[in-house]
Amino acid sequence: EDLGYDGCELFKKGRFRPATFWKTRKCDLVGAPVHKDRTLLTAFRVVSKKDDATGTATAEEKKEDKNSSKEDKKWYVLNCHLQAGSQGGRRVRQIHEGMRAVFTLAKKLKEKDPKSPNLIVCGDFNGGPECGAVKYIEEGFISPDFIEDGEPVTSKLKESPLSLPLLDAMNVPEIQRKDKNPPPPTLVVPE
Repeated sequence: EDLGYDGCELFKKGRFRPATFWKTRKCDLVGAPVHKDRTLLTAFRVVSKKDDATGTATAEEKKEDKNSSKEDKKWYVLNCHLQAGSQGGRRVRQIHEGMRAVFTLAKKLKEKDPKSPNLIVCGDFNGGPECGAVKYIEEGFISPDFIEDGEPVTSKLKESPLSLPLLDAMNVPEIQRKDKNPPPPTLVVPE
């Protein structure tokens, strides 16, 4: 709360679990959080200025909001803490299950195109850019011929239910941090 985050969802069990924090004056949770195997899915909508509890929106800002569909746009956050160790197959299964949950929730929330939600996948993948879970996200599929730690990560083709693979924002130069320091890879929060 000291940083202004007054909304919080914590994965239900386990020592190493994802948590998602948000500022309720900036966004609203629009559905019940979805807990899967080491993934936590939350969906938000941006709070428009006319909804702002401070009541500080000017008449011009309220008019701007009327002409904008921003308040109808939903954002999905799939926060992960995938299995560590030589468990590439389980990590791929976990991320595949999480991505299916995104598609299912987008349908439930009546997205116009549930295969193309505004989605952020974040957290600890317990693997680098060469691991199966990351390849699945970036390519939109993983096949049985993908080998991690000397073993295939799946026995059959696993395809993302989303229409396009995702982009690693850390590898896009224009998204780099303003202070030029790399972001911290992990934030350990006491229970």
